[in-house]
This record gives sequence, C-alpha cells and structure tokens, in this order.
Amino acid sequence: MNRTLMTAAGLLAMAPASAAAQEVQPWPTIFASVPIGKGWSASGEVINRISGDPAHPSQLEARLEFGRRLSGSVTVWAGYVHVVTYRLGQPAGIENQSVEQLNWTMGSVLGVKISSRTRLEQRFQRGADATNWRLRAQLRLALPVARNGTSLVAWTEPFVALNHTSANRETFDQIRNFAGVSVPVAKHVDVEIGYLNQYLHRPTGDVWIDAVPVTVNLRF
Repeated sequence: MNRTLMTAAGLLAMAPASAAAQEVQPWPTIFASVPIGKGWSASGEVINRISGDPAHPSQLEARLEFGRRLSGSVTVWAGYVHVVTYRLGQPAGIENQSVEQLNWTMGSVLGVKISSRTRLEQRFQRGADATNWRLRAQLRLALPVARNGTSLVAWTEPFVALNHTSANRETFDQIRNFAGVSVPVAKHVDVEIGYLNQYLHRPTGDVWIDAVPVTVNLRF
C-alpha cells in the first residue's frame, strides 16, 4: 500500500508548474452500479466540484442512468443529469440533461487495457434560447501494476457542441485530461485518485482548472 501511495503522489506531481500558482479544486465523487436483471444495470453518480475561487464556480452534479449490455464488450446507457453551478453573488445556474451513452471495452495492447465512453447530451440550460446538443468522447487507458488489481490510469475527454445556443456559442467546449491510480479497497469497491486538468474554451477567455478527483466506485 505504501508503494501505491508513493505512485499516486508521483502522478500528482505531474501537474504543470503553473498549477502551483492557482487553486487546486477537490472533486469528491461517488459512483455506484448494480445489475437489475436480464442484462440491465442501473447506475448513479454524484460529483461535487468544490471551488473557493469566485472566477471558478463550484458545481454539484447528479446522474442516474440505466444500461443494457449488448455484448461482452459493449453496453448502452440512457439517463438524466442535474447540474447546479454556484456563482458568488449570483443566482445558481441550473442545467438538466437527457443523455445517451455507449461504453466499449476495446481490448489490451502490451498489457494496457483500452476502453471508451461516448456520451450524447441534450442540455436544457436555464436562460438558454434552445437545447444545446453536446458530444463527449473519453478514451481511457489502464495498466495493472499489482496483483491486487491496482492500476495506473490515464484518460482524455474532449467536449464538442453540435449546435449553438445563447448559452453556448463555441463548437469546441472543453477538454479534460486525467492521470492517476485506481486501488481496490474491498470486494466491490475501488478508489481512483489523481490529477485532472480541465481546459474550458470560452468567448470571454480560455480557463484552466486544476483538480484532484477522488472517486469511490461501488460495483455490484
């Protein structure tokens, strides 16, 4: 376990030097999935993106989805997402989404497990003049490094708007990049921790956010 913690500390040290000059946001997350019979599953997720910087609002996201396994490597999902953005001195921003998702376990290359997650979102944003359609495509790599299932993890996820609304006038919305470690802590529980860089492309100026997601995954 000490070796695992040292590995995680090393990955966190990979943050760019500029990150030391700005706030690093904790992103505590809990994710749970459970089979409900005949190839169907249900999942829920809560993410709290905590910020003390007025320029980078805090955000609370809750997600509920139902999935159907199509094969040993492909699962499709559909569900609902509720996002609240807390802005200092302003009313909270409210966004609701309907979402469709495809998870694909692609295989392994030189011991590295490769998987993808593609999401299509219909975003209903308070104050927007229309529904914004957004595509997210995550490519994830995982390298097992211990017999207990501990893995080094890295992923990238660009976000692309498929149309423009009064709330979103940019086609390229953002990209998130993550490097960390996943550690099993119980039979159905693992914890993933690492460094995440979020680049937001905005008309008022591009924004970089450094974050440390700590995700508890419960899989039954």
